[in-house]
Parts: sequence; structure tokens; C-alpha cells
Amino acid sequence: MLQKYSLFKSKTSIHYSHLLVIGLFLGNIAISQPDHYRFSKIPLTNTYNTDDYQGGIQNWDISRDSRGFIYVANNFGLLEYDGNSWRRYLIENNTRARSVFVDADNRIYIGGQNQIGYFEADAKGNLVFESLLGLLDEHDRNLEDIWKIVKYESNIFFCSYLGLVVYDGKTVRKLHHEVDYDLVFQVANGLYASSLSSGLAKWNGKSFSIIPGSHVLQDHEITAIVPYQNNSLLIFQKNGTVYHYRDGIFRRWNLPITDFLSNSLINKAILLENSNIAIGTQNNGIVILSQNGDVINHLTKGKGLTNRTVLALHEDQFNNLWVGLNNGICMVELASPFSVINEQSGLPGTGYCATLHDNKLYLGTSNGLFYQGANPNPITELADYQLVKNSGGQVYNVQHINTDLLLAHHAGAFLVEDDLATQFYDHTGTWKFENSIGDNRILAGTYDGFVIFKKVDGQYQVENELEEFSESSRVFEFAGDSILFMTHGYKGIFKIDFNKEKDRIRNISFYGKNKGLPSNILINVFGLGGNKLVFPAETGIYNYDAQQDTFVSDPEMGQYFPKEAHITAMAHDLSGNVFFLNDMELGYLERTQYGSYIKHTAAFTKIKPLLSDDLENIHVIDHQNVFFGAKEGFVHFNPSMKYLRDQPFRTFIRSIEATTDEDRMIYGGTGQLASDEPVSLSAYFSSLKFRFASPYYDGQDQILFQYQLENFEKDWSEWNTATEKEYTNLSEGLYTFRVRAKNVFGDISEEASFQLKVYPPWYRSKLAYGFYGLGLLVVFGASMLVLSMRHSYEKKKLTLRQKRELLRKENEIVEVSKKSEEQISKLRNDKLRSEIDHKNRELATTTMHLINKNEFMLQIRNAIKETSKSGSKDNFKKIIRDIDRNLSEDEGWEQFTKHFDQVHGDFLSNIKKDNPTLTPQEIKLCAYLRMNMSSKEIANLLNISVRGVEISRYRLRKKLDISRDTNLVDYMLEYS
Repeated sequence: MLQKYSLFKSKTSIHYSHLLVIGLFLGNIAISQPDHYRFSKIPLTNTYNTDDYQGGIQNWDISRDSRGFIYVANNFGLLEYDGNSWRRYLIENNTRARSVFVDADNRIYIGGQNQIGYFEADAKGNLVFESLLGLLDEHDRNLEDIWKIVKYESNIFFCSYLGLVVYDGKTVRKLHHEVDYDLVFQVANGLYASSLSSGLAKWNGKSFSIIPGSHVLQDHEITAIVPYQNNSLLIFQKNGTVYHYRDGIFRRWNLPITDFLSNSLINKAILLENSNIAIGTQNNGIVILSQNGDVINHLTKGKGLTNRTVLALHEDQFNNLWVGLNNGICMVELASPFSVINEQSGLPGTGYCATLHDNKLYLGTSNGLFYQGANPNPITELADYQLVKNSGGQVYNVQHINTDLLLAHHAGAFLVEDDLATQFYDHTGTWKFENSIGDNRILAGTYDGFVIFKKVDGQYQVENELEEFSESSRVFEFAGDSILFMTHGYKGIFKIDFNKEKDRIRNISFYGKNKGLPSNILINVFGLGGNKLVFPAETGIYNYDAQQDTFVSDPEMGQYFPKEAHITAMAHDLSGNVFFLNDMELGYLERTQYGSYIKHTAAFTKIKPLLSDDLENIHVIDHQNVFFGAKEGFVHFNPSMKYLRDQPFRTFIRSIEATTDEDRMIYGGTGQLASDEPVSLSAYFSSLKFRFASPYYDGQDQILFQYQLENFEKDWSEWNTATEKEYTNLSEGLYTFRVRAKNVFGDISEEASFQLKVYPPWYRSKLAYGFYGLGLLVVFGASMLVLSMRHSYEKKKLTLRQKRELLRKENEIVEVSKKSEEQISKLRNDKLRSEIDHKNRELATTTMHLINKNEFMLQIRNAIKETSKSGSKDNFKKIIRDIDRNLSEDEGWEQFTKHFDQVHGDFLSNIKKDNPTLTPQEIKLCAYLRMNMSSKEIANLLNISVRGVEISRYRLRKKLDISRDTNLVDYMLEYS
């Protein structure tokens, strides 16, 4: 319906917000209403079918050992459940198991088809069956089915319809009486036996004696006996009759459901820890009775159970009720504060609102408004939630306003009276009502804004449609007399200021990111009592600061939630406790006497997946009844019920298996190993696998484990849900495997540990090392003998060789001396030749310069002679030009460079090659610097001033990329 509506109603925020529909009416509940009332609800259950436990369909009996492991007598043998996985054990001859009993020593007694015996752990912790049938006299071995096993004092009684068998720990004998007894019942300090022919008998230490007056029990099978008030007994018969036995008198216990029990047939009955009585029937599931005989709950097929035939009942240490069914096994969480109200209770649809009015519980869902009167009969009325007439369809809110019950519906607004809803506003879409405007007037939020209704002569009429505001108004709260805050899922916050009469809107203000909020979307407003409003935003919780006209972070509430959490639902009770739902957690803040809060979330983890993600809602009825809107109906929470958490919380190693060529079971998970010494393990295995479990049945899916293998791992692992750990290629050494669990409440279990020793392979064993040592000694001794003989022989050879070597060395020394003298002479000659060559090159260079200058001087002389003859001024100018040309002429430069490179190892050629950007002038400068000439000498040679030389040196330094710290002359001298 919501999706269809979104096609034509664009203003609604149905698909864009995850806001709370508040149905809190605590302040308006009449004081005269009773503190306690009952309504149909179903406890949380876990169902196990044949695929889960890999056994037969029928489960005839259930027991538990001291560890908390569950044992079930099944058609295919014995079933064992450790909180994580099921195991199945076969009985001798593969007979069906009909009964099971676990004693204080964890010995598991089994009764089957003509079979009695027990399972006990062997030396490796594996359960092994030991039959006791062979200890009976041969003529007593025809027992047929063993339907019940009871321990009384030191004796174990095996019960069949063909007689009773007693096992005292050593011998097995069949009891022979004149009366045929079938089932035995251990109650308080007494042991009782039933007989179809004689009634009820009591054990006197040696045999059973008929109780006087018990003939009233004849002809009908007794299926259970439970202790009752003032040391009396309740005796349940198969036909549904219940007798009260007290002070030697048997009286019928008249119950309102006697006829129901007669038609249902009683299979089992047990006294629960809270003194209630659980009755398992053949045809109609389970009935829970109070001590007064009132029906507290009824579970059957389609109502909490998957089958209506109950064969076995057992209450575990956490007050969970284990039910053996004709097809499957069910665990009912009777002690849990959570239960569900859904279609199995007769309530269809997704849950949106809840309230109590005139002692009737009203629940609004996507299918309409349903109600249930006070103290319904859960036996005779299965679908006990009835639809209020005219309310079919999407319900948003049902509220107790003044003395009336008003229904906010997709179809409009309705007045609800008992089982009839009368429409008084037929416009599509009413979200919620608010009665703070007084004078018999109420304000309603609709798909199109707000409407004011006024009650006239018992009828509600439209007084005013506030056309000034047309936004879809689902979440709103009054702050004071005339200020209303309305939050829109994807638009922000609207503050609406009404006039004094509250019949007109005087002003509308918008608040969003510009007013201190993190964004304009996903903002809610909730009233938490005492005129306190909180505004959970997309992230964080905010308050309105009227003086600054802005929103500020709420320091009180914000500290209890993650900063990134988005709160979608909040509600409070009269004690100030605050229930909340956000995208990360679910729970409540418990108000302390000091005004602070204690946060509770762990217990709620398992129900969070059940809750609806559409218009999330929480409704508080009173201190015992809180409703959370669920995908199917509601989850009910009773805060007054406290979890039973004082039971031992332990972790157990369930198996240890080594993988070799063939898998080897080291430890089967039951009992203690025969020796206190570490288990020995040879090195020839590829992996070692540990399996572990914790029999903690509350939130089984959320049990976390942490493990460590000492001497292999330095620290504990991270918490995870894995129930096994495998290690490969462990080297030799002593190891201790440790494992522990953490439950949904954050409690850490007792630690389980297992010590084992890995032996080295044979070639690294002590014996092998002994052989290695002995071998080394033998090899060492033989080696020393051989070495000694070789030493003598080698000594002789060495003496002769030394003499020969000395002679050879003397000859070599003489020869080397001669060669050395020749080499020294050669080196001296080479040095002298090098010096001569160097001097020759210098001489050639100097001669070349002199010749050049002489030639130039001759030219000048000739020119002067010619000029003196002619006396021409132009000739003098020509002479000057010739002189200048000679000074700058480079004709002899190539000859100079050739000789210069010969002397200086191709200096000019290399520097040209490495620095092609150098000019001829700069190359000459490099040559002069290489010759370590002064600036003045260089100036004369280059025909420039000394200042010009300095400038040329600077430019040369830049082109060669030489730092100022490097001496330019040294650089040229070292250049090669």
C-alpha cells in the first residue's frame, strides 16, 4: 500500500525517512486499570529438524549432563548437542532409543528396544556404549521398550511395561512383584511406581508397596508426577485427569482446561524452576500452567511449535524448555524477556503501533487494527486477536486521547469504540494526533499538513485545515503552549508558531544545516518527558537553543550513542528509562537515582534482525510491556524479567584430530584423558584440528570464540564465530591449546585447555642423535689414525721437498735479482727519455712562438721602411692595422693547440668535446689558465684589459657550471 501511495502522493516522506511512530500514552492511562493483564504471545524458539541433527523424526526423552550438553533419545540412537553441533551415537544392535538419563558423573544411561546400558567416555574421550542386558538372567531379558530411566539413591531403575530392572553399579536384576509396575517416578525424596491394575506404589528401600486409596488411579496410565504445594503431589494421567495427593488423600484437581486435556492426552509433565507446570500433550502441543492451574501459555503446531505431538520435556540450566516432538526438537526460551506476537498468535502484518484502552490491548499493523480483551483463553481461541471493524488496511497510530481511542489510518481518521472504528475524516492519510491544543480540540498530522478537529456532541468535526502549511506531517511534538516542531524525513525541521487560540499558524521557520544540524535529512523529534525534546539527526542528537535560535549537540544523551549512529526510534517510561533503536544497536538506557543512565544493549542483539525497517517504532505500555514494531507483528519485551546469568559459563574442547595418511582422533571431547601427561603426537601429521563449543543457549548464533596455541602463537586470536581451528606443520615441542567464549552479554567463559607434545621425526630423535654421536666418534678415531700415518709419510716427503725447494728458491732469487737490476735500468732510461721528450716539446713550443714573433717583427720593419720612403699617413695606419691583426690573428693557433695537447694530454680537444658551447676566446682562456698564467699575462695575450679577463673568467665559470667555492685554475689543472 505504501508503495502504491508513493505514485500519486509526492509530498509524503514514507520512502525517504526512517522515523518513529510514537504511540506513547503513559500519562493518559487511567489509574484504575489493573497492573497485570495477559495477552497472547509466543516465546522465542529454536527448532531443530532431522537435517540438523541427522537422526530420526521422533525424540522420546531428553536429559542434560553437568556441562550443559543436551542428550536426546532418538529413533536412530543417542543425540548429543553441545550448543554448536549435534552428534549421533548408535546403540548396540542399532535399536531405537526410548529413554535417556545422565547421572552426576556424566554417565549416560540409555533404554532402547529390549536394550539397556550406558555410554561412557573411553581413554581418548570417545563415548562408548556398554550394554547391561547380558548381566540379566537369561529368562528376564525380554524387556521390549524401556520408556523411562530413574536414579534413586544408588540404584538405576529401567522401566518397561514388562517390568522394572534395577542396576546397582555391579549387578542387574529384574524386580518381581505380585503387581505389574510399569513407570517409576522420582519425586522429592520419594520413589513411586505406577500400575494399571493397582494404582500407585512407593519404594520402601527393598520393594514397592501400594499406597492406600490409590485405586482411583487404576485403569489409566500415569505419565507424570510432580511436587506441589505443602509437600503434596500432582499426578497426571494419560487421559487428561490430574489428581492432587495430600495427606494420604487423592482428589481430582479441577482445572478450567480439564476437557481440553482429556481430548489432548497427556504425555509428559514437569515442574519448572519458576513453579509453573509444563504439560506436553499428544494432540495439542504444550500448556504452561501456573500453580493455581491458570493457563499462562499454549504452544502447538503453527503457534511456536512445528508439531503438535510432544514426547519429551526438559528444562535446562538457563530455564529454557527443550521439547522432544514427534518430528523434531524445539528449544523454547521461557525465561527470556522477549516474545513475539505475529500471525501465529492471530496477528497478521507488520507492526506499527500499540496501546491499551479500557483493559483491551490494541495493535496496529499493515493489515488493520486488532484487539484482544483481558485474560483471553489461549486454549479455546487460537486466533485470539480480532480485527476492529472498518479498520482494514495500513494503520499508522492508535492513541488514547482524553477518554477516546483515535486511529490514524491511511484512509483517514477514526474513533474506535470496542471492536468498531467509525471514520470522522475521510481524506487520505492521517499520521498522528496531538491533544495539547485543549478545549476538546485535537491536532492531526496528515499527508498534506495539519488539521484541527473539535469534538461536538460526542462527534469529531473538522474545525480548521491549516492551509498555511502543506508538508506531510508525521513526526511532531509541542514545545510549550504554542510552539510545534515538525521534522520531515528529507527536508529538515519546521518550527510552527501558533496563535494564542491555536487555531491559526502565526509563523513558520525552517531549520537545517544552516542552523547547527549536520544535514537536512533523517531528522526526528521525540519527547522524553518533562517537556524535554530531543532531535536525533542523521548523526548525533541535538537540542533546540531558543535564545540563539539554533540547534546544539545534546551533551547528556549524546554521550550514550556512537557519534555516527542514526537514531530512528525512541520512547520512555514513567521511570525515565529511554528505549531506543538506531542503525547500529537496540536497547534501553536505565535511569539511575543520580540522573545518569546505564546502557543495556547486549540482550537485544538477537531480536534486532526481527524488527521492521519501515517506520520503526517503540511503544511502552508499562514497566512490564514494551512493544517493538517487527517485520511480522511485534516483539514484546518485559523489562521486569531478568536474565538468569549466574550459571557457569564454560567452553569445552569437543575434539582433537590429527591428519596423517589416515585421520587419527586424539580426543573425542568427553571426559578427561586417562593420563595427566601431555598427549604425545609423532611428527608424521600434516595438520592438527581442534573443535570447540560452549553450551550457552541464549544467542547461540552470536557466541564468539578466542583461541591460542602456546609455543606457536604469541597472543590470543581475534574474537570470531569459528568453532574449529587447524594448525599445520608443527615442529617438535610442548604445546598448550587454550580456548574461551564470549556471549551476547560480553561475559567471557571459563577457559578450556589441552596440552600435547609433538615428537620429532626418527632422524631427530634422541636415539638417532646417540647413533649420530657414536658414528662421529668412530669416524673421528679412524680419521685420526689415518691422519697420523699420513703425517709420518708426509713428513718424510716434506723434508726432501724442502731441500729441493730451498735449492730452487736460491736459484730463483739469483735469477730475480738479475731481472730486477735490468728492470730498474730500463725504468731509469724510460724516465730520462720522457723528460727529454717533455723538454723537447717545451722547446718546440717556445721556438714556434719566437719564430712567429720574429716574422711579425720583420713585417713591421719592412713596413716602416716602406712608409719612411713614401711618408704617407695612410701607410702608418696600415702598419697599425697589421700590428693589430697580428695581435688577434689565430693562424698559428692551430699549431699551438697541437703542441699544447701533446704536452697537456689532449686538454683542449677534451674540453671542446665536453663543452661545445665554449667560444674560441674562452678556449684560449682555458689554455692560459692551464698554464697557470696571471690575469695580466692573459690580458696581454688576449689583447683585453685585466677587467675583461675577470669577466671572461666569470662567464667561463658559469658555462662550466663550477661553484664559486672551486678554484678555476685548480679545476683546469685537474681536468683530463
